[in-house]
Amino acid sequence: MVERERRGLKPDEWIDVIDALERTVRRYELVNKVISLGYSSRMRKVLADMAFLEDGMVILDAGCGPGLMSELLLSRLNKAKLYCLDPIPSMLKAAFDRLKLMKGEFSLNFIQGVFEQIPVRSESIDLVVASYSLRDSMDFYGALEEFKRVLKPGGQLLVLDVTKPDNKIISRLGGLYLKHIAPILSIPIYGGLRTPWKELYPTYERMMTSSEFVKEIGEYFDVSNVKRGLFGIFTALRAIRT
Repeated sequence: MVERERRGLKPDEWIDVIDALERTVRRYELVNKVISLGYSSRMRKVLADMAFLEDGMVILDAGCGPGLMSELLLSRLNKAKLYCLDPIPSMLKAAFDRLKLMKGEFSLNFIQGVFEQIPVRSESIDLVVASYSLRDSMDFYGALEEFKRVLKPGGQLLVLDVTKPDNKIISRLGGLYLKHIAPILSIPIYGGLRTPWKELYPTYERMMTSSEFVKEIGEYFDVSNVKRGLFGIFTALRAIRT
């Protein structure tokens, strides 16, 4: 594997994104569903369908947010151990409130932390999932290294994120939508002009194209399945730790 230049948010950018995310907790899914034309939740289901799930597995939800992806995965299981990792305490609280009443034999663990230093033993996880979170890492490659470290050999990585379409015209249109229209759509639902969804566009501008995203992850894992939505604005993949 060749050494790469660092890719990810600068510390001040990361702080701005975390602050924005913290302000989204109340209306996180509703606003995302509206501004994504329903694709945000639809693509989570696509990602869950790509997973090989079995009772008793150990799952790490990296950047769990309010627990939407964890809820979807646990709804398909009867027994599992789940680690929810997020840097934002209010997101972890929202995830706890969402998951605590789920029916099943679930060991729920909530960890405040970041991708680049995951406080979990090496080769202890069966499945790592990163849903709409990897693009917000400070060190993209460092995060992938950590995912690989904590996964058991043969373990699964599920990733879903917003990416730039490979087609430059569609990519430009997507950027204009996220910069000018999405924040306006979020205002009446969020309830204020200082909408945190303004921070979505800068993270989009820094993102790779869908094909680049898959290729970079493929340098660390064996990518076995890729699905795209809305012309490549959404990219979901399943990969295996070899």
